[in-house]
Amino acid sequence: MEKCGVYVIAIFIIISELDYDINSLVTGLGLTSVVIALAAQDLAESLLSGFAIVSDKPFLVGDFVKIGEYQGTVTDIKFRCTRIRAIDDTIITIQNSVITKSEVVNISRMTKRRVEMNINLPLETKSEVIESLTIMLKSVLEADEEVISDSVRVYFDSIGEKSIKVAIYLYTGILDYDDFLRFKTKINLLVIKTLEMENVSISYPGESVYLNKV
Repeated sequence: MEKCGVYVIAIFIIISELDYDINSLVTGLGLTSVVIALAAQDLAESLLSGFAIVSDKPFLVGDFVKIGEYQGTVTDIKFRCTRIRAIDDTIITIQNSVITKSEVVNISRMTKRRVEMNINLPLETKSEVIESLTIMLKSVLEADEEVISDSVRVYFDSIGEKSIKVAIYLYTGILDYDDFLRFKTKINLLVIKTLEMENVSISYPGESVYLNKV
């Protein structure tokens, strides 16, 4: 870039020596030169970013990725840009210079998926019921063959203004997204059935009014 600047100055000196109106030339070419310089800078940045992507391989064609606010399957990797096919089947073209400045999550390289769930129980739920429920949920979830058993965590998380929160975390080796959605449905049903077996109700949004008998 510095050499380009030297060459431009040299050209203007030669033109000046030939008695051309340098001011009118600058006026005519000034804006164009700035645009060209900026375009060249952007091109160089995208190309360098392209080399970095090809070298580091944060993703490959066919990987399902999340780049900033976009996510989809990588369909093409060029030196200037990368294209991904979004879930709605549209093609998104992202400049490589943008990618190297963004957080890239390669979902295809996951070895397991995580399920998180919060159960809100009424404030009047007794402590022995909460204790029994957490033990039962942990046992039921660990018994499922698609759950990584040693990853199951069920615990009394907190007491809020309107409910008692029980948190559930677990992992599964299911990576395919459609299969994972099926798995989540199964886990949700297991939790609901366990609540029904333990005769435990879920807290609903709203206000509770308590009246004291006089």
